[in-house]
Amino acid sequence: MICRITGVLTDVSPATAVVETHGIAYEVFMPAVSLRSLPPRIGEELTLHTIQHIDGNPAYGGMSFRLLGFLSPDDRAFFEELTRVKGLGARKALRAIDQPPARIAVAIEAGDEKFLASLPEIGKRTAAQIVTDLRGEVTRFAIIADGVAATEAIPARKLTDAQNVAAQILVAWGDRPADAEALVRRVVSENAELDEPDAIVRVAYRMKQRA
Repeated sequence: MICRITGVLTDVSPATAVVETHGIAYEVFMPAVSLRSLPPRIGEELTLHTIQHIDGNPAYGGMSFRLLGFLSPDDRAFFEELTRVKGLGARKALRAIDQPPARIAVAIEAGDEKFLASLPEIGKRTAAQIVTDLRGEVTRFAIIADGVAATEAIPARKLTDAQNVAAQILVAWGDRPADAEALVRRVVSENAELDEPDAIVRVAYRMKQRA
């Protein structure tokens, strides 16, 4: 099992990157959001966290092995979560990651089916299935945006653990830390029974839409 490759990035196409190491060139299928960042790095050393995937149906022959690559272990783990969704296989899940995983995770936790349906390979029905299968399961991906943990920007001591996680998700969504904390406080002041991050985020998202 090849789980990581480090080598020189030699080529980038709309669907793949080529990494050469010790005289062997590996063609690696990657999410579009990652591939868009790679052209300036051609000629540089690159590490990809990989999954070996068997493509095709053994009953009909024509099977092939594909190497799927990700820029970080978190990106790979998020992809693996997506493949758990009913009806969303590895090929569709890879194509669907057209936006940063943190952005997609925030949409899942917020139940934003409209955004999810706008992703490649994801229609309305699949978007609803993603929310059903993964809401509450991808919070850890939602609290990291642009490689910076949102906890660095939010004073956790002022909120309960659940409220702090909800605020972190809102920061990953694009809110300023102070605005996120204020919105969370408003949500729990009007809905004292809410004690789970995903429930707080759903109400906060509805409030933002009405504003």
